Amino acid sequence: MDTLATTPAAISALAELTARHGACPMRIALLTGGCGIKFFGISPDHWRNCDTMVEHQGFTFVIESALLAEYAPISIDSDGLSFRLSGGNIYPPSACGSCAFGCGPRGKMRCDGICRRCPNPCIIGKKKLARRNAAILASAPTPA
Repeated sequence: MDTLATTPAAISALAELTARHGACPMRIALLTGGCGIKFFGISPDHWRNCDTMVEHQGFTFVIESALLAEYAPISIDSDGLSFRLSGGNIYPPSACGSCAFGCGPRGKMRCDGICRRCPNPCIIGKKKLARRNAAILASAPTPA
């Protein structure tokens, strides 16, 4: 089983990143973002004793061995602006601009920022909807 999978868009973005930073290993790390949601990040780094080094599509990746064992295979994609990594039950951030995480189950749905039509709003979306509903109730005429 391969430990990494990449899309053509990811290979192109990696080539651009390598052109800027020189040929160095790319670290895949598990990070924690808004609301404590975990996601993968990628950045130029060096090898450490606890890492596994993976050669893939002409690029060198380093990842903590325990992390690789738990989440492999890890998929790398790019939307042209950033990398989007997934593996195990970790999915890329894909929510509204208020938190960038969590709209939709497991972060799989892209958020368009319009909370009132979101089937699974994030915490920020729920707060927006509650404020909107409170404003509607406050402005409604009271029966005589």
